[in-house]
Amino acid sequence: MKKIILLIIVFCLTGCNCDYDLEIYNNRVKEDLSYFNNDPLTWNREFQYGLSYKDVVEGFSKKPIPAYYDSEIYEDDSIKVEGVKYYDNKLINANDKLGQKISYHDFKLDDFSNSNLVKSCYQFANVIRNNGEIIISTSDNNICFDEYPNLDRLTINLKTNHKVKASNASVVDGYHYTWVIDRSNKENAAINITLYSNKYVFNYENEFVKKIFPILIIIGIISLIVFTIYRKVSIRNKEANKL
Repeated sequence: MKKIILLIIVFCLTGCNCDYDLEIYNNRVKEDLSYFNNDPLTWNREFQYGLSYKDVVEGFSKKPIPAYYDSEIYEDDSIKVEGVKYYDNKLINANDKLGQKISYHDFKLDDFSNSNLVKSCYQFANVIRNNGEIIISTSDNNICFDEYPNLDRLTINLKTNHKVKASNASVVDGYHYTWVIDRSNKENAAINITLYSNKYVFNYENEFVKKIFPILIIIGIISLIVFTIYRKVSIRNKEANKL
């Protein structure tokens, strides 16, 4: 069985850092991976097989990458296969940034363990539901650093509107959880987090404020109109009484 691996990181320059961003919202998962080089002087230098970094990045930004691990979809596929879900693969091309962003925003949480990006870095990942809890865990060794010799650091950022019972995140900031993995800790880099399946963070991402704010505006406008009408009627009544 030939494993699909994430080819993009292979072509990172020395010192490459990647950000892997996850959002778990109401049992759905959004997944984004991005990297870029911010030294324009290096973009047109020969990098791999006679190609420049720019050539490689632009070429791979057009390559279809399946969202789910599937032994029947191989690395050298250059066209999309009907019925297969693919990442949204975008080129990052600005004056000071050149790289890629790979996104897929339609995972069911129970299918997340079959993510192609997850499978590229961990031998296994599990999503287990038990007594109102969701336990997400991976194997210990992060194999990205073995597969991709130019990768120096991988930062995993997870945010969720589910209340979290426990995690082994390096940094916790509110409902944001961060794991920083490099070559010094890659063999002890398991991701473990336990969510409550039906308990949620109040006002996650200001969603309560976002929902109530338009209502408050409408109430304010109506109140202003009513006050204006009342004021005008009161003034007219006073003038009528004077007569």
